[in-house]
Amino acid sequence: LPEGQACCGIPAVSAGDIPAFRRLVTHNIALFHRQRFDVLVTACATCTTTIRKIWPAMAGYLSPGLQEQVNRIAEKTMDINQFLASTAGIQPRSEPGRNPPVRVTYHDPCHLKKSLGVFEEPRTLIRANPDYRLVEMADADGCCGMGGSFNLQYYEISYKIGKLKRDNINQTGCAVLATGCPACMIQISDVLSRSADRVTVKHPVEIYAEALKRR
Repeated sequence: LPEGQACCGIPAVSAGDIPAFRRLVTHNIALFHRQRFDVLVTACATCTTTIRKIWPAMAGYLSPGLQEQVNRIAEKTMDINQFLASTAGIQPRSEPGRNPPVRVTYHDPCHLKKSLGVFEEPRTLIRANPDYRLVEMADADGCCGMGGSFNLQYYEISYKIGKLKRDNINQTGCAVLATGCPACMIQISDVLSRSADRVTVKHPVEIYAEALKRR
């Protein structure tokens, strides 16, 4: 991993601070261009979408050579759930696990499912841990209300949207909520906490990592 990596730039561009976004992209390009790698993996749905789609779409200010570097990096960028399930070949496991299993439901981040089309892969990672049983919630791909800085500028509206997600989680009776976006994790954790719900929020990779410890 190259030292000194910077933010992907999505907070800056979402706030309209294009100069800051450009500085961040240029900084990261210089770092990654010096590295030899086959895949750039991120555990954040929004970072993945930003690098894969927004960087190339907004690279017109760069020289042709740097635009080519952006496109190459974008092509190599992959969500960690997709990498583990599709490239590394992680599969669901059927051996006996905890009895009774931990009930977990999954929230589809907007950027992961609706922008990148990644939704089966996180579920595959969850099913790779036999100690967990996946229970689908209603409207699993409905927005949690975070919306990045939207949560900061319009917290009460954001909370009302998140409350709808909380209600769907609550109806599953699950002890764990999994999602592949750190921002969604923050939002849902806040909403669950305000409702005094005893539901743990985890990334699918955390659940898969627990399965590795069982071996």
